[in-house]
Amino acid sequence: MKILNQDESSLKSVGLTDYESKAYVTLLKLGTATAEQISEIGNIPLPRVYDTITELEKKGFVLISIGRPKKFKAISPEKALSNLIDLRKRNFENDIKNFKNSIKIISKTLLQIQPVSSIESKQEIWLIEKRKNLQKILEEKEVLAKKEILVFAGDMSWLPERLKNIKSIIKKGVKIKVIMNFPSGETLNYVKKAKEIGMIVKTGYIGDLRGDLIDNKVALIVIKNPMKIEGKPGTDYEHHYELLIFENPVIIETFKENFDFWWNKLS
Repeated sequence: MKILNQDESSLKSVGLTDYESKAYVTLLKLGTATAEQISEIGNIPLPRVYDTITELEKKGFVLISIGRPKKFKAISPEKALSNLIDLRKRNFENDIKNFKNSIKIISKTLLQIQPVSSIESKQEIWLIEKRKNLQKILEEKEVLAKKEILVFAGDMSWLPERLKNIKSIIKKGVKIKVIMNFPSGETLNYVKKAKEIGMIVKTGYIGDLRGDLIDNKVALIVIKNPMKIEGKPGTDYEHHYELLIFENPVIIETFKENFDFWWNKLS
């Protein structure tokens, strides 16, 4: 009797092994069969028939008789495949449960790791492709301020995006001092709005430095590099950004001296 390879292939596609597929298709053809018959017609080595049938029984594909010689019968394909779905669900639920337990253990272990203290200066460099990502990191750092934030602001075009965060910082009693270039057009409105919410702004800065100094402890320096698109500079949202974060006391002091110089010079 010729067994259809297509039937076996379909069963293997849902997780049955080669021998399991052959044994089940053989039983569908024969109705009820002994191990010897399954071996002969299904082309399965006789020593492998019994363990193959045992696995098929676990998956809900066959019935095994009680008497001897043992006989085997196929469960209908509709019921067998339904049983397979139920088995997959149970296995999946167990896998998720075990995975969650593993995650708890791993999380607990990782939380016990203590950062290594070091007297060396800390420096982080981030390469960021979108301005909104840069703004997010700046806001995360600024919200930690307790006393003062000094800002080299450029044209303050970032103000509308960070307005809510800045208001909450000022509300906590943090002073924000800003130096920016000569305002014109829309930037005049930015200056007006900044002063309305409590920022202290001086204009006329002609330097190229952009960034923040937070509580004289952390310096954040922003470098914006325009991308080239068909030989033309990109828009403000088509730049690569570098955000340099320093806790080096020497750099902090230099940043502060530069800001104080311009602050005292500007009106």
